[in-house]
Amino acid sequence: MRCFYFSFLAAGVSATGDAVARTLTAADGRVIEAEVLGFEGEQVRIKRADTGRVFTLPLAAFAEADQAALRVEAAKAVPKLAAKDLALELSRVRFDARKSRTDVKMADGSITKNLLEITEEDWGYTVTLRNLTGAPVEGLRAEYRLFTKIDELKNSGRAPRIRRKEFSLEFETLPASGRTSMRTEFVTTRKTDLKGGYEWAGTGDNDTRDTLHGIWLRIYQGDDLVLESASPSGLATGAWEDAGG
Repeated sequence: MRCFYFSFLAAGVSATGDAVARTLTAADGRVIEAEVLGFEGEQVRIKRADTGRVFTLPLAAFAEADQAALRVEAAKAVPKLAAKDLALELSRVRFDARKSRTDVKMADGSITKNLLEITEEDWGYTVTLRNLTGAPVEGLRAEYRLFTKIDELKNSGRAPRIRRKEFSLEFETLPASGRTSMRTEFVTTRKTDLKGGYEWAGTGDNDTRDTLHGIWLRIYQGDDLVLESASPSGLATGAWEDAGG
């Protein structure tokens, strides 16, 4: 059997667990006897059986069959996260704002120019995840809902309507004891306002204002629900499948 020498620097990692030496084949066909110590993302830590030296190598350095086997082992070796392993921060953010004017048809059929002012704003959240563990965390995704509240300003006694939109996002790898931040999608809020002291005459006409009401967010690792949060907290009442308005 030919010796298999890697042109990588040895990593200062000590062997742990009850690893057993096995034959591994490199992408170019060379082989080595080594113990598999653990995985970090797309890398594997091995300990040579002949020298005892520990290396961290990319999975792509191995033959396809070994790559497939190592990936299966890596998936099984990933510890399940718990809510205590992550810290979540949600920050409301206005992404953009626009104002415009439009004409209004009066009761006598005439047109008054630029009477209705429309304000549109794009609102969402910045989601920051902090890794409270000492190992990188991969494979996290968020399923979330953004809620918009719609008020009719003339009918102040009428309950506001709540609408929701559903989205998802995938997080970048969380470094050990590190953090990552990502922006959600946004909802466009809209406020209409008759200017010049005019008021709507028709019963169906009204100045309206809709605002970003909140977010209900769930963090998953694979199919496992790890963390859940809602702002305001009342949005998280009832079953996820039935939430909204």
